[in-house]
Amino acid sequence: MDFIKVVKYQLYLFQLENYELGRFLKLLLKKGIFLPKEHLRKKLVWTPKALAIFILSEVLVLAFAAIICRQAYLTVLENKAAIVFLFLGSVAFLEMFSWLFLIVAEIILRPIDCIFKQLIIFKAKRRLNKFSEIKIIGIAGSYGKTTMKQVLLEVLGAKFNVAATPDSVNTPVGIGRWILRKVDESTQIIIVEMGEHYKGDVEYLCKIAPPDISVVTGINEAHLERMGKIEIAVSTIFEIVSNTKPQGLVVLNGDDEKVMEHYKEYVWPDHELLFFGIKNKSNFKFNQEELGWDTEMEDLGRVFIGFLGEYALADAEAAVNIAKHLGMDNESIKRGIQKIRPVKHRLQPIQGAEGMLIIDDAYNGNSDGANEAVNVLSRFEGRRKIYITPGLVETGQKTEEVHREIGIHLAKTVNVVILIRNSVTPFIFEGINESTKNQITRTKPEIIWFNTAQEAHQSLPKILKPGDVVLFQNDWGDQYL
Repeated sequence: MDFIKVVKYQLYLFQLENYELGRFLKLLLKKGIFLPKEHLRKKLVWTPKALAIFILSEVLVLAFAAIICRQAYLTVLENKAAIVFLFLGSVAFLEMFSWLFLIVAEIILRPIDCIFKQLIIFKAKRRLNKFSEIKIIGIAGSYGKTTMKQVLLEVLGAKFNVAATPDSVNTPVGIGRWILRKVDESTQIIIVEMGEHYKGDVEYLCKIAPPDISVVTGINEAHLERMGKIEIAVSTIFEIVSNTKPQGLVVLNGDDEKVMEHYKEYVWPDHELLFFGIKNKSNFKFNQEELGWDTEMEDLGRVFIGFLGEYALADAEAAVNIAKHLGMDNESIKRGIQKIRPVKHRLQPIQGAEGMLIIDDAYNGNSDGANEAVNVLSRFEGRRKIYITPGLVETGQKTEEVHREIGIHLAKTVNVVILIRNSVTPFIFEGINESTKNQITRTKPEIIWFNTAQEAHQSLPKILKPGDVVLFQNDWGDQYL
């Protein structure tokens, strides 16, 4: 057995679960203790923490093997050759428990790791205190954070020097490192995407970068696997509102039921409130040729927004209101709106061969986004529509309900559904069958199953036809089954 390969595989799973011991052990049992039961799509990232855990775990293995040999030498064995063989055999035996040594190494390193993290966060806070004139915009929500961040960056960047956290940088240490690298005396506005797994996460991020302006993009069941209850998700996301600076601006998605139901519990009396949304509005039209939206905006006139998702219209409205709050003129705002482009892997259109349109929605992993993805397909009239998905993750007790609803929606819209076999796609299949059985839809879409996403991608040349619109929805990590 290649022990180094086994240790790297186990460390990769540990890293995927953010070094949470309970989740790591559960994943290890599901995936396979020594080697994965199926092909892994990604590889271990050798961060300083991962490297430290790997080195210390191997040092511990060698140390324990040395202790065993020393005891044997003192009590039983006197032949040095036998001791060498015993040492090598002990190392091989102990490597069978490499997952345990990884856990022990992480626990030993935890205080040091904590000190380094706190040092980074302390320096980041001090940097922001030094540049106290910088306006901080925080974004929280179950969905839509990255797109909102990108829209704000383009619009506000038409006048101000704006810095925004890059993709996947939404943890305390990640944000702290980014502040130390990117924020200086020339920075006028920073936009911080705030991630959340557990209650208190957003509040802690607000202690690092206290927002002058907070944006809540929406709340759904995306966090239920870790948080358990939607009420906990609501209170966690609204931590950004209750931690907005006094007299700060709070910008809320007026189309989201959970936001509208709960916001009054968290807004301070001196907060300024703004709402954004597109419900009950009709001044926009999808442009199938230009792949975006033609719309009329107050004080700006006709503008084109180069996003496939209808939600971009609401995000643009929010960005315009924030820009006006910060004193931007209409000409600069319109110039910024015209620079808006799709975010990579979020309803990103890619022109394919023979008139095919590929829509990359691989980073969209929530029910609202999935439903909008289906709506996007429905807007391409006269073309065959293909939807490829492994389903959604971390939907907790809502898993069956969410995926059945996706199936019902797909049955009304698409021609071909390609499903990856796992724990959730059977519910999509049931939703499609239910919709067809109840005659909600006229024709049942063709359903094609594959065991892995890799197999599905390899088979696409045999499935696709000229002029197809193909949407890739979500991309499961290796920690999900």
